[in-house]
Amino acid sequence: MSFVLIALVCLAIGFGVGWWYVNPRRLDRDNVARRNRVLYELAEGDRENVAQELEQICESEPGDPTVFLALAALDRRRGRIERAKAVHRTVLASADLPSEQRVAALVGLGRDLLAQGNERAAVGALVRAVSLAPRSVATLETLARALERAGAWERAAAAWERLEKQVEGRRAQDARAGRGHSVAGQAAEALEDGEERKARKLAERAVDLAPDSGHCWAVRARVESALGDPIEALESWQRAWELSPVGARVLVPEAWDWASENRRQGDLMERMLSSLRIAREAQLVVALAERVARQHPEQAAGALERVADRSPSAQLSLVRLRLARGQREAAREAAMRPPKSSGLLCMRCGTQMERFAFRCGSCGAWDSAAAAGVEA
Repeated sequence: MSFVLIALVCLAIGFGVGWWYVNPRRLDRDNVARRNRVLYELAEGDRENVAQELEQICESEPGDPTVFLALAALDRRRGRIERAKAVHRTVLASADLPSEQRVAALVGLGRDLLAQGNERAAVGALVRAVSLAPRSVATLETLARALERAGAWERAAAAWERLEKQVEGRRAQDARAGRGHSVAGQAAEALEDGEERKARKLAERAVDLAPDSGHCWAVRARVESALGDPIEALESWQRAWELSPVGARVLVPEAWDWASENRRQGDLMERMLSSLRIAREAQLVVALAERVARQHPEQAAGALERVADRSPSAQLSLVRLRLARGQREAAREAAMRPPKSSGLLCMRCGTQMERFAFRCGSCGAWDSAAAAGVEA
């Protein structure tokens, strides 16, 4: 009997030891499987399921700040900014938080604050993050964008320049362009303050740094218009509306007002006709055609015909132009075409834009506005 009892006790101990050894491994396998599922769902864009999975992982692994940081980032993308801020601040409250994760939490908090429009507080959090990780590319880039949003153009330019020295290839080009936008911001400020010579130097530097930016060319156009250099102003206005075609409804009238005040309508008309011949973007064609139609109706009509099937505004302008010239049959034919719907989207983040702006109000990307649902 005692022998049987001893055997049962040994069996129970062995089972307990085996369970103690095997169960954590099973839990590890389950956690790995869950994390793999999270990655898959995230790649598929299923944010709600990913959030639920992350919440369960947070409950089972409350000591892993990485999961909490991932959940906070996802909450920000889902528009739950307050909860994201609370999670980031909770993680930062940990006294023994590793430096790398502290930096990640500070960057996440900075992005939360930017999403709420609190640029000053965001800059404070990001400056702390940069002080802990001065070589972190993502941290420095986020700081530069925050400084831009706060209007601290000189500091933003310095941050972009610092980033440009740390990266290569496409990232370096993007950082250089970011510096160009910040220098353009400095030029606009100098122009407002009446420092016209300083504004010109800064505007020239901006287009050197970001030659493909409609924003930088628009700033230079305003500077040259104020300084009275018509040749440079005309070239800059044309480059601005060609590089930012969806902003032509803002840029073309502004350029026309300047030309009217300085008796340069004929020179500007030549520039507009030159752009109209090659323009393929509906917003640019419509804006130019409205100014060109009175003197050159056939050129305006031809350009509008080219894009009318892709733009309701172009189709309407074409109908009005045909009616104004007494071409009723041509107007009726143009009016009967079913145009494709269009709007404005940010090419960087995909956010719908209510009106044109050089910088996306959601992600802060420059020159990212583009027509939605319209072929190039």
